[in-house]
Amino acid sequence: MKQRITRPLACISALLLAGVLVGCAQSPVHENAGRNSTLTDAQEKAQGHRDHPKHMGASQLAIAFGDNRQSAAPALPVGGVRELYEARTFLGTIPCSSTQANCAPIRFTVTFSPNGMWRMRATETPPSSGSAVAQGCWHQIGSDPTRILLQTTQDTTLADLSFIHDQQLRVNVFNYVSPTLETHLSRQQDIDGIDELQNQTGPSCRS
Repeated sequence: MKQRITRPLACISALLLAGVLVGCAQSPVHENAGRNSTLTDAQEKAQGHRDHPKHMGASQLAIAFGDNRQSAAPALPVGGVRELYEARTFLGTIPCSSTQANCAPIRFTVTFSPNGMWRMRATETPPSSGSAVAQGCWHQIGSDPTRILLQTTQDTTLADLSFIHDQQLRVNVFNYVSPTLETHLSRQQDIDGIDELQNQTGPSCRS
């Protein structure tokens, strides 16, 4: 039983910390082949126009993510999107795909900063083995609806997401697997700064 519930987070941790995907994400069913090709195209597009990450201190990260207080909408930064003109947190549960063995659903929290950064926390449900946390840069890869790609500091892709509207995101791909059920992340009233990462150096995603 312990092996069954710990494997998903182990796979995500491998993706986030070392960029190792083999053996973690199962091959999607044939009907999702087009989505996977689209994801590959999106990755190439994002990699082609993004800045090479530099690094910034933890104190700068805290400024970027705010402190749960709402303020007047600032000017949209270069490379920004309307839905993320301010720091926002989204939360949802990502179910197992029919192609994944020994899998537990993942409770996924992701916070976006207008300057192109994201932080996330992934926890199995029910909680059993702690959480995986990570940060990286998000890139717009589509419009109408706005679509973004989450890339880690190791240049691996964590997720492909589309805005249904300002308050909700659709999960197109997570950890290189397309959910077989419609999966959404909902905007939260309070911003979760993912405090586990507050003392870690993060990437600078906009020049």
